[in-house]
Amino acid sequence: MAWSSTPIVKPHSLSNLADLLSQGLLGSMSRFSHFQIVEWCARFADDFDHQPDDQIPASPEQALDIADDVVVQWELHLATQYTLGDLQRFAMDDVVLPKHYFEHWLNRLLNLPATH
Repeated sequence: MAWSSTPIVKPHSLSNLADLLSQGLLGSMSRFSHFQIVEWCARFADDFDHQPDDQIPASPEQALDIADDVVVQWELHLATQYTLGDLQRFAMDDVVLPKHYFEHWLNRLLNLPATH
């Protein structure tokens, strides 16, 4: 699939995090590249302290940990699976993370305590 290289424009909310992790599960069938999802998660983590109160989950640290883990695992995946030459030959949008990463993150997110 040919993905757009533009950033994902979705508000930084728990429901959008869940939606993007679900998209990641689709691999090459996703509407978004894994790189776009990683970039969104990085912005989510950066903006987390500035979210409106109604978008902050009951366990904000856990949601932040999930978004941070997406970014960290991306970087580790690149560092361990590709050479510098490989990374210079193709676009980041071409990299697809293993499906089980997204399964793990989505399960963690769905098991967070509900807000009351």
